[in-house]
Parts: sequence; C-alpha cells; structure tokens
Amino acid sequence: MSIIESEMIGNTLLLTLNNPSKRNSMIKGFHDQFQKTIQTGDENREVFSIVVNGSGDFFCAGGDLNALKTRRSMTEDQRYETLNQLNGTIQSIFNCSKPVISAIEGGAAGAGVSLAMACDLVVMSEHSFFSLAYVKIGLTPDGAATKFLSETMPRQMLSEMAMIGGKIDASRLYQLGAINVLAQKGNATQTALELSKNFDNLPKNSISRIKKLTRLAYGNNFESQLKLETDFMVKSQGDNESIEGIDAFLEKRPADFKKLR
Repeated sequence: MSIIESEMIGNTLLLTLNNPSKRNSMIKGFHDQFQKTIQTGDENREVFSIVVNGSGDFFCAGGDLNALKTRRSMTEDQRYETLNQLNGTIQSIFNCSKPVISAIEGGAAGAGVSLAMACDLVVMSEHSFFSLAYVKIGLTPDGAATKFLSETMPRQMLSEMAMIGGKIDASRLYQLGAINVLAQKGNATQTALELSKNFDNLPKNSISRIKKLTRLAYGNNFESQLKLETDFMVKSQGDNESIEGIDAFLEKRPADFKKLR
C-alpha cells in the first residue's frame, strides 16, 4: 500500500495521504512520494488542478513522534537534513504551477497545518480543527506554519495557536479568513473537487503567473511587486491566452482556453 495515492477525476488530480491508522502522519517515505506525485501532476498536461486530502477521518497529524524522538541523538546537520525533507514537500506545493486545494476532514495538526495552508485554497469541514501543539512537547512550529498563518490572521491569534497550542475550530478559522470554504462534515473532498472545476477552462499560463503574484505579494515591497506585475502583464499580453480571451469577450462567446493547453 502506497503512503500517497492518486487518481484523476476529470482534470483534477486527487492526491490522498494514505496512512489512516497513524492519522496520515509523515512517516518514512512520505515526503519522497508526496513530492514526486506533485511533480507528476505539475508536468501532466491533462491535470488542471490538484486536490490534497487524507484517508479516514483526519487530514494529517504532522510528523511521526516516534521518529522525532530519535532526533535528539542526531547532529544538528542531520536534523537540518531531515527537516529539509518537510521543507521540500511544502516547497513542492508552493512552486507547483497549478492550483492546489487542501480538503480537510477531522483536523490538521503540527506540520499537517503547514501542508494544508501551503495550498492555494483550503476547504475544511465543520467540526474540524487546526492544532499547533508543538509547545506541549517542547518544540517549535516548522514547515512555514507561522508564515502561512501570519498572512491570514492577527498576531494575537497566531500567538494563541502557537504559544498555547489549543485547537482552533474550522468555524473560527473561516471567520478569520484562513480557509476558503466551510463544508458539511464528511463533504470536504467533494466540495474541493467541485471548487477545482473552476480551473477546467481557465488559462494555464495566466493561472501560473497569478499564483506567483499572490505567493510573493506578502513578502515583496511595493517596488518589487509592481515590477513583477508589470513583467507578467507584458508576457501575458503577448500570449495566445490573452488573444483568445480578448477575442472571445469582443465576439460575445465563451473563451476556449482548453485548446491552448
């Protein structure tokens, strides 16, 4: 049985974390399989979007505590090496040119929060939660969790999550704007798949550029972001996608971006 399973549903690649007996924690082999699956989806011209979910009743519990316990005997260089496996997984989502949507049932904990929030859009079912309980075991957040959450919530809320380590339920996260859609219990994956259909006839190059713009907007200063927007607009204006989009608008017909993929 593979730790990461995938299937095509229309033009969406459904990537499933498949270790339900351990709440889909990041056991040995997780990161290699996840990154390869994301890369395969990114390179497949038939994949227009990717949905990430977890098998069973929990999205992802983060790192495997049994493995984490052994790291105290490692050198610092060895610890960096193992943490860079997680970083590679987060970066694979961040750098993917296609929209990635997380579908969360039950909850996400630790690095599972990083995995969920690394995605471009987040669907979460009612009665689910996020938990950054690192502090309760003497650790600190990783996987860019504090970066992603700081982009969606006030510092006081982030401090509560990270310094107290309690569960923050989906309805509160939705009110904060940390998640896009609050789904009925048991319906997160189906809701995410429905959401992914929005990308079935949108321009591939435009989406990729917009993803980069939104990713970099929070860290760039005004001048850097203005230049990046200008560079991408220059490229987009010379693209066949804009020719099709503008012609379709002027001719009062639906644009057909699929033929350009």
